[in-house]
Amino acid sequence: MVLTGCLGGRENVLPPARFQLPANAPSVQRDLFKPGDSLELFVEEDPSFNGTFPVREGGYILIPRMGRVQVSGLDRDEAEIHLTKTLQKNQLTKARVLVEHVKIAGRGALTSPDVPKIMVYFTGSVAKPGMHMLPLIKGRPMGLYEALLITGGASRFGHLGRVEVLRPDSSGRRTRTLVDLRPIREGNADDPPLSEGDIVNVSEKVFGF
Repeated sequence: MVLTGCLGGRENVLPPARFQLPANAPSVQRDLFKPGDSLELFVEEDPSFNGTFPVREGGYILIPRMGRVQVSGLDRDEAEIHLTKTLQKNQLTKARVLVEHVKIAGRGALTSPDVPKIMVYFTGSVAKPGMHMLPLIKGRPMGLYEALLITGGASRFGHLGRVEVLRPDSSGRRTRTLVDLRPIREGNADDPPLSEGDIVNVSEKVFGF
């Protein structure tokens, strides 16, 4: 469920995300894992699986409690699907997995100057507040929940049911929209795309006594 509002108190909706690749953006090619690269893994349901794992000579990564998992020849999306299936088969009933590709010498998909990026600010109850340059992998928009996980997630007392997105509308006025990330986390709602210059604020849980 998404609740809407704005700074001036007038009801509004989240303005459309401005998503446009630069005119000189390179053609998108499949970025495949290979020995010598590293795979950065995020598993929301069990952070003990999180970490950065080198792709070994045999084309696999070695994850504690999971063993060897072949990833060589897969791109990022394929690796996410493969690791999700592996986790759900052997470890978790349901797994939400995010994967990032780190290449040799640290020049991976996230750091390559050829990958277009958008600038987004995270504030409030988040693990890593501040400005983040988020890569537009495969020329697709970056989702709000996806970006939150990639940048470290919410802090211990972050309220995923009250996440504010501040974005300029067509008149240039910055509107505030309240987004509930919990249905998105459960796969029951679409992850709204972020836009250049968005400010994302994760509210803190309020505990009653």
